Amino acid sequence: NDGNDPIHRGIWVREKLLAGVIQDLPPDVDAQVPPNPHKTLRERLELVREERCWNCHRKFNPLGETFEMFDDWGRYRNQFYFDQDKKLVTRRDKEFERMKEAELLSSRPVDSTGVITGSGDPKVDGKVKDAVEMMKRIGRSDRARQSFIRHLFRYFMGRNEMLSDSRTLIEAEKAYLKNDGSFQSLVVSLLCSDSFLYRR
Repeated sequence: NDGNDPIHRGIWVREKLLAGVIQDLPPDVDAQVPPNPHKTLRERLELVREERCWNCHRKFNPLGETFEMFDDWGRYRNQFYFDQDKKLVTRRDKEFERMKEAELLSSRPVDSTGVITGSGDPKVDGKVKDAVEMMKRIGRSDRARQSFIRHLFRYFMGRNEMLSDSRTLIEAEKAYLKNDGSFQSLVVSLLCSDSFLYRR
């Protein structure tokens, strides 16, 4: 656990925020990123940009790679550090600080750029410089708001939505928007709905 997971992070953003669907991993694919102590994870993931892999990975890799600005502990970073053997240094302890102070490390800037696609809104889709810009842009997306409401519905109802729940979802979104994005108003709307009161 000394690295990020841009693939699973991107899948989460695609499925949970942008309401996308990701197909299962083909059975003949070995989903292992080859280790290479001289390359960053993003550089090692270049192999999934081959056409066979990229058909699926294009949906989520560019979303997950925006989080490269954070290390595996969630600490902000803008540089990757390499030791004298050109190996990536992942530790951030006293030994790291000593090596940095002694100028034994070289560095390269972190690439946190990415691309949003398939949001349904041309103002949201496009290139982003990092995860912060991506989240701000997705946060203004109608699809992300509706996806969030749908997941909250599923949590409280204990089931997926059905066609008969469309009124509940529409009213919940109206309550959310009418009250300037109030989470409390959204929850009250869901808990006062027929879908909740008459649930089985």
